[in-house]
Amino acid sequence: MKNIKVKKLRIVFLDFDDIKNPLLGAGQARATVEVGSRLALSGHRIKVICSRYPGYKDRIENGIEYKHIGLGSKNIRLNNIFYILSVPFAVLGIKDADVIIECFTAPISTLFSPLFTKIPVIGLPSMFNAKEFSKKYHLPLYLIEKFGMKFYRYMLPYSEVDNAKAKRLNPKIITKIVPQGVGREYFLIKQEKPKYILFLSRLDVAQKGIDLLLQSYAKIANQTEYNLIIAGHGPDEEKIKNMIIDLELSEKVKMYGSAYGMKKFKLMSEALFVAFPSRHDEMCLWALEALAGGLPLIGFDIPESEWLSEKISLKAKPFDINDYAQTLLKATNPKIINPMRKNARIITGKYTWEKVIKEFEDFMNIVVAKEKEKINGK
Repeated sequence: MKNIKVKKLRIVFLDFDDIKNPLLGAGQARATVEVGSRLALSGHRIKVICSRYPGYKDRIENGIEYKHIGLGSKNIRLNNIFYILSVPFAVLGIKDADVIIECFTAPISTLFSPLFTKIPVIGLPSMFNAKEFSKKYHLPLYLIEKFGMKFYRYMLPYSEVDNAKAKRLNPKIITKIVPQGVGREYFLIKQEKPKYILFLSRLDVAQKGIDLLLQSYAKIANQTEYNLIIAGHGPDEEKIKNMIIDLELSEKVKMYGSAYGMKKFKLMSEALFVAFPSRHDEMCLWALEALAGGLPLIGFDIPESEWLSEKISLKAKPFDINDYAQTLLKATNPKIINPMRKNARIITGKYTWEKVIKEFEDFMNIVVAKEKEKINGK
């Protein structure tokens, strides 16, 4: 596909999360800020439609206009439901956009946005795992995802895994693989003497596999000098605290709370590696940030982790706590982990936000041109 130059675009992101949402503020919200603010600097007009939350404010920040919809309660799951139900009405109200970028939303992924507008919609598979959520909630949510995918003409998958799934569900969809990016500041984090193993993410047991991590770590806790730090916030915080007590890990596992800015950089600087035990996770922003900070990822050998080579990661048999325990222990061996810590920064150097923005702009220009051709009957 060749580059097609068009005017600066009016772009609307549909993103459940907001970087200032105290109930979430997760990776996709940060990715939207990174992409949206850079697109705004390039002259595009950016609007984000996201979920209400306690204390929310519609605002303009980093060149991005934020508009909130839905309930805005203290219960993130209720907010999630009301956001999904509100999206069709929000999309119907969008009149002044050239492109809509829909961040897929748990637990159903697809929000059916193309059904409610003539503006071209580009799907962004920030959450493309309805099958796993079907298991969690014991509901056939994957059928909604499967049906919804039929209505999308365009998509920006993060990886070949996402791309293959999209093509399988909708053979006519036009895609371009664009990985996440990572800020240069993560490459500048100074590595101190390692003190612990780090887990940092949303505290969601079912998706992030924190139960698997704790059960595995319990098997080797007395065999390693490295404690385990669990940082982040989320709906399962109390459940995790109870698991730590039940597994008699209170002396070895510490809950850190939320970590942003310099607190996050300090945590990373003293970590040996990052435990990444997700049951399902796309190429998430945190994974690239960890690698850019020189921290290899120790996780499971699942399809979403295919992009992680053995030079920067170790992978256990999927969800096998015995194998994961031994993999964690193996990663504490300096002869194994130190070369990986060096490789992590080198290999991650190709994932820049500048490249991401260029790929986004090129694809959006192609989408707008194709839609004009369709309108003109070409």
